[in-house]
Amino acid sequence: MESTENLSGQEVGVEQDATPTLVDVDTALLLLGAGVTAITHPLLYVKLLIQVGHEPLPPTVGTTMFGRRVLYLPGFFSYARHIVKVDGKRGLFRGLSPRIMSSAISTVVRSKVKQQVELLSKKEELQTSLRKVVKEVRGRLLLNNI
Repeated sequence: MESTENLSGQEVGVEQDATPTLVDVDTALLLLGAGVTAITHPLLYVKLLIQVGHEPLPPTVGTTMFGRRVLYLPGFFSYARHIVKVDGKRGLFRGLSPRIMSSAISTVVRSKVKQQVELLSKKEELQTSLRKVVKEVRGRLLLNNI
């Protein structure tokens, strides 16, 4: 009798288990986090430079709606254009590698802590449910005077 197996050793026509494992979910979260970090990094980089007071561009003179002359600091996109002009497009991604590593470590640690907390809570649920059963049985025994 011939076996219906393909090259990977799995039987043909048998459905695979479609539920993802914890490793698959962790990997997907890690890759998703790295992608989001890479996309948002230029925005956060420019924001950080503005917050720390890095002012490579001079303020511009403008007027308020009441006609008073004031000085305006350059905006977000002005800073980004200046960084691209000075350092090129790669300048917007300066510091991305450490940020991705930090994000990856954070994701892995958070995942492992969550798994441990879930395991502990399941053990505690088992113990508390056993205590509830013992109390219930003890209470019924006392009510029936046994």
